[in-house]
Amino acid sequence: MFKEQYYQEIRKIIDCIIETQADAIRSASSLIVESLSNGGAIYLYDHGGHSLQYEGIGRAGGPMFLQPFTFNLNINIPVHPLRTPKETSEIYEIIDIVLERSTLKPGDVIIIGSVSGRNPLPIELAIKARGFGVKTIGITSIAYSKAFPSRHYSGKRLFEVVDVAIDNCGVVGDAILEVRELPVKICPTSGISGIFILWLLIADVIELLLEKGIRPHIYKSINFDDAKEFNEKELAEYKKTGI
Repeated sequence: MFKEQYYQEIRKIIDCIIETQADAIRSASSLIVESLSNGGAIYLYDHGGHSLQYEGIGRAGGPMFLQPFTFNLNINIPVHPLRTPKETSEIYEIIDIVLERSTLKPGDVIIIGSVSGRNPLPIELAIKARGFGVKTIGITSIAYSKAFPSRHYSGKRLFEVVDVAIDNCGVVGDAILEVRELPVKICPTSGISGIFILWLLIADVIELLLEKGIRPHIYKSINFDDAKEFNEKELAEYKKTGI
């Protein structure tokens, strides 16, 4: 019963994305195509580990131009018991360091995934990246974001600070099924909806590129016998064109 209910809820979310997010997806794909056409790079940052980077990077049928944008800060200093440790996500200066050390350039595009859209790190990244001349695309739940105050000092949520916001049509708290015997809902939806949005976006980008006479380089499944040679050749060509 639960699995059937979950299936029906997922269908509703997918239908919602198709019915309400077409314009946002086209706007986002147009930004990416414009960037690629002018020698720009496309990056993907997924805050909270909700599977976008695992799904989107290096996948069979996926584009070689989509690159991961990752960073971390490890501090190995024990916290005194009478002091409160700082949250890494509240150290806004880390974004300045990341942007200074990264290969991001004006005209690039970064796709930022954050389900709640309220946490400070992806918001700060979007704000600073835009100030740096980088176009930003957010994949988030607008309903979820509106239900809670932002944790960023600006009071803004992710959908309010990116160039294009794509709503994953998720619910507050992400989990979708109410179970009488449990105090919380079960089964989140953002993994499926986020990945669905990402591949809708990539499909649209590839279509627009082909319409412009530009052939993007695509990964072939390594399970084909000729995949190693094929991918090596495609990667070599990708490195020449950036697309």
